[in-house]
Amino acid sequence: MISVRDLSFQHGEGFFESLRFEIANGEIYFLLNRADRGSDLLFRVLSGADPPISGDVLYDRRTLADWRQEPPVVFIDRVADVAEFETEARLGDWIDFLCASGGLDRKSIFRTLLVCNFHERQLKRKVRDLDPDVFKQVYLAACLAPDKGNIVIHNFIRGAEKGFELKFNKLLLQKKALGRSVLSLGSDIFYASEIADRVGFIKEGRLLFEVDAADLKEMDIKDLYLRFLN
Repeated sequence: MISVRDLSFQHGEGFFESLRFEIANGEIYFLLNRADRGSDLLFRVLSGADPPISGDVLYDRRTLADWRQEPPVVFIDRVADVAEFETEARLGDWIDFLCASGGLDRKSIFRTLLVCNFHERQLKRKVRDLDPDVFKQVYLAACLAPDKGNIVIHNFIRGAEKGFELKFNKLLLQKKALGRSVLSLGSDIFYASEIADRVGFIKEGRLLFEVDAADLKEMDIKDLYLRFLN
């Protein structure tokens, strides 16, 4: 369960004021905000990188500070289409390095990759030469390897191919079926209506409107986009 209680913070010209919402186990909640910078700020606060002015963020009724050693949440930030670091390593060796250095379970990584229809021949390719789709699959699999009860996502599929979006949706629905709480931050109202159970709209730093995704499909999405996200 994810609970945000009267959360307020400010950084430069960006701010959020008295945000309050709760995400149940087995629920996907999509929080829409028109400014990418606003989503950046909120993600930093939710992940504990920046402290809020006031309010609390609770994961399974406890703050991140209470779970310093092993917080019950994974954070998935947007990532570049290709590796932005120099390496001559092949993908299989890189995965082995991630597991050894980060304490990740290799079997957990490959379970996620199998859901994405990953082919083992990719393991022989150099990391820096991977196609964007494959590189993001491996990044995602590494993020999800520690199987936690809560997931917070920031603009992860923005600009991705439709095929990758469908694979990502399959993973999220699988996590939902396992009772995980999923919070996604972004600005794509059409994607939100497809994947979420509930959708919230933020404008000028405040949560002004919430709706069940099933009801959202019956509304004038173009009008909502112009009112909140344009």
